[in-house]
Amino acid sequence: MNQLLKPLLVAGLLFVGAAAHAENAAPGMPEHGMRMMDPAKREAMMAKHMQMLHDKLKIQPQQEAAWKTFTDSMKPERMAKPPMDDKATAPQRMEDMMQRRQAEMQKHLDALKAFYAQLTPEQQKIMDHMHGPRGKWEHHKKPDGAAPAQK
Repeated sequence: MNQLLKPLLVAGLLFVGAAAHAENAAPGMPEHGMRMMDPAKREAMMAKHMQMLHDKLKIQPQQEAAWKTFTDSMKPERMAKPPMDDKATAPQRMEDMMQRRQAEMQKHLDALKAFYAQLTPEQQKIMDHMHGPRGKWEHHKKPDGAAPAQK
């Protein structure tokens, strides 16, 4: 279980941080991955990814409610800015931020557990494989014998 929580926590923190950074970026700045991507483009890319996962898992009608809860939990929420405590130290502010992020990640984990419990053993294997070691999505790997990417 710990192997699943750690990549989810890291991914969620990166995604939330990227979304927050993108909102504060100056217009017209070049895009650098999801971090600087136009929110509409990022949302479209996420929708495409989720549709691919839905198709690969072959979600059945009785699994749709759990699927929707899972995908809804993955959408970034705009977090309200916490009240600024002028007397708080930098470590206290960071701890507060971590607690807010941890609560959001717990919501993601709860939705993932509920969704995962609805999957058949075959679907669970697919999900486990796609969320491979170190949190890297396995479908991004090149097949054996594939030519290296050209730069």
